[in-house]
Amino acid sequence: MGAVSRAALLVVNINLDPATLDGCRTISEVLEDLEPRLEITVAHWRDVGPKLWERLQPVAVVLGPNENPFPSYPIEFQNLLSWVRELQAPILGICGGHQVLALAHGSTVAPVFDVAPATESYAGMPKVKGEIEITIVDANDPLVAGLAPAVVMAASHVDEVKEVPHGFTLLAESSPSRIQMFRAEDRPHVGVQFHPERPAGEGAGRRLLLNWLKSLPLQAG
Repeated sequence: MGAVSRAALLVVNINLDPATLDGCRTISEVLEDLEPRLEITVAHWRDVGPKLWERLQPVAVVLGPNENPFPSYPIEFQNLLSWVRELQAPILGICGGHQVLALAHGSTVAPVFDVAPATESYAGMPKVKGEIEITIVDANDPLVAGLAPAVVMAASHVDEVKEVPHGFTLLAESSPSRIQMFRAEDRPHVGVQFHPERPAGEGAGRRLLLNWLKSLPLQAG
């Protein structure tokens, strides 16, 4: 029997420090557990571009979480936002990656609570943390197939997306951070503010990730 072909998937580390990898590693481990046909590469945002894309030829991209407020990023970060805005391939943005999707399409990212925005560090700032209840707004979307109308997910974020980007549809909401999940109307780009890769509730996060994986053009083993 021949070897099982594996599809490439790119996980983008959007942290300032390339060595900050815990979030991306956790996502990669969970996705590989759910779908053994994946060959996952984690790359720092500075290294993302046409050369890397040509070498990997990934079927999809995951934008990982971050530990740095976006005002602390250099001007070069705009290159990633432009790349995200133009990409036609499937994207899943998780937490900070969800915010990157929103920034790329002109939305505002700012603190959940009524405090001054962070400029250099999130240290000491109030955050949404722990298990939260998410209410599904569009139960017909394939991303939420098999999920209950209200599910528990893990969360950990200081900032939030303040308005659904133009050309996107709201899929789920919560409180105090309303915009929890959205989808682009013209391409397979979705964002989730919560962490589906982390254990919470009845395993709804893994169900959601499975739904996303099923939407990808993976070759049969």
